Amino acid sequence: MPDINEMPEEIPEKPLPDGFGKGFAAGVLATLFTGAMFFAGWNAGQHMYDPADVAEQETENGAEILTDAETLQKLDEVKSLIEEYYLNDVDADMLSDYLFKGIAVGLDDVYANYYSEEELESVLDSSRGSYTGIGATLAQDGQSGTITVNDVYENTPASEAGLQVGDELLAIDDTALTDVQLSDLVSMIKSEDGDFSITVYRPSDKKEVILPIMLGDVELQKVSYEMKQNGIGYIKIEEFTETAVDQFCEAVEALEAQNMQALIVDLRDNPGGLLTSVCDILDEVLPEKLLVYTEDKNGGREEYYSDQSRIVDCEIAVLVNGGSASASEIFAGAMQDYERGPVIGTKTYGKGIVQRTFPLRDGSAFKMTVEKYYTPNGQDINGNGITPDIIVEDPKDDTGSGKTPESAGDGTDQVLEKALEVLAEDLNAE
Repeated sequence: MPDINEMPEEIPEKPLPDGFGKGFAAGVLATLFTGAMFFAGWNAGQHMYDPADVAEQETENGAEILTDAETLQKLDEVKSLIEEYYLNDVDADMLSDYLFKGIAVGLDDVYANYYSEEELESVLDSSRGSYTGIGATLAQDGQSGTITVNDVYENTPASEAGLQVGDELLAIDDTALTDVQLSDLVSMIKSEDGDFSITVYRPSDKKEVILPIMLGDVELQKVSYEMKQNGIGYIKIEEFTETAVDQFCEAVEALEAQNMQALIVDLRDNPGGLLTSVCDILDEVLPEKLLVYTEDKNGGREEYYSDQSRIVDCEIAVLVNGGSASASEIFAGAMQDYERGPVIGTKTYGKGIVQRTFPLRDGSAFKMTVEKYYTPNGQDINGNGITPDIIVEDPKDDTGSGKTPESAGDGTDQVLEKALEVLAEDLNAE
C-alpha cells in the first residue's frame, strides 16, 4: 500500500461562505488542539514545482492570468492605493494568505483551498488522528473575543488537568489573553516547554481557576465497538484517519475474543478521510481484489488493491446515511460491488472526487481537485452516492444532512435493528 504522504485526500468539505475571513483561519488553527476533520493528501515525494513545468498547461486552462502583465499591474495599483489611503496597519501575512485563498475560491472548486504553514500543520495533525497538544477544542467569540472550551477529550492533558467545557480562557502562565486571537493562542500553547498553567473563568462556579498542564501526545479515538446480541459485533468508524486503521484492528481482535460471528460496520456520518486508511481497512475485510481506482484530467488511471491476508472472515453489514461521504463511500461501494455483505440505510452523500494538497516552497500548501474515483465495478459516486442494498428510512434522519439517527420514536435505532435482524437470519440459516 502506498505511503500516506503519497496519497490524495478525500474530503467532503462544504464550500467557503461568501464572507470568509478571520473566523475561517481561526477555526482551522483551532484544530491544532483537536485534530478535527480533515484528510491531508501530500503529493508524491513532497517535491516543489518549477513554473516552466506547467507553462503549457497554464495557457490551456486560463491560469496564465495569475502572472499576466495586466494582473501584475493591477496588483501594483492596489498596493499603491493601500499605501497611500488605507487607514489601519496592514498585516502582511494575512494579506498574503488571503491573496492565495482568493485564488482557490476563484477556481470555482468548492474543495480548493490555500493553507498557511500553521494551518497546514493543523491539517496534517487532523489527518493523522494524533498530535502534540492538550486535547481540547476551543472557539472564539467574534464580537467579545472570549475564547471558550468547546470539548475536552478523555485521557488527555486537558482532561487530566481538569479543564471543562464552558471554561473561558483568561491567561497562559502570566500572559493575559485579552485581545489575543485564537491562532496566536494556539502558537503560544504549542511553544510551551514542560509544565505551564492555564487560568480560566468557570461560569458554573462563578470563579477563576488555575490549572497546571503540559503538552502531551493526543490520539483521537475514531473507532468504537461493542458486542451486540447473537454474537454480532458492532464497530463505529467516525473518520478514516491514519490511527483509525490500528483502532479498527484492535476492535476486531477484541470482538473476536468474545466469539464474534458477524460484524456491523457503522459509517453513518463518517465524512471520509485518508484514501490510504480506507484501503488499509478494506484490506482487512476483502480478499485480494481491486478496491478503488482514480482517473485524472488526462485519463491517467491508478488502481488500489488489497492483498491476500485479512482479519475478518465473517459476514459484514455496512450502515450508511446522507452523511457518509468520500472514503466512506469507497468502503461501502467496494463491499457492495463484491457482495461482501448488505449495505443498509439511506443514500450516501455523493462525493467521488479527489483533492490533493501540494506543498509550496515557503511551507504553505495549495489544495485542489485533481481526480475522480470509482468503485471496483465502475460506479460513479460523484453526485450520485451509493444506494443501499436495503433502504431503511429513519424518521430522525429527515434532512439528508448526515445527522446520525441514534433512535426512532420508540427508542430504537431502526437502521441498526435492521442490520441485526438480517445478520441474525443469515447466522440461523447456516
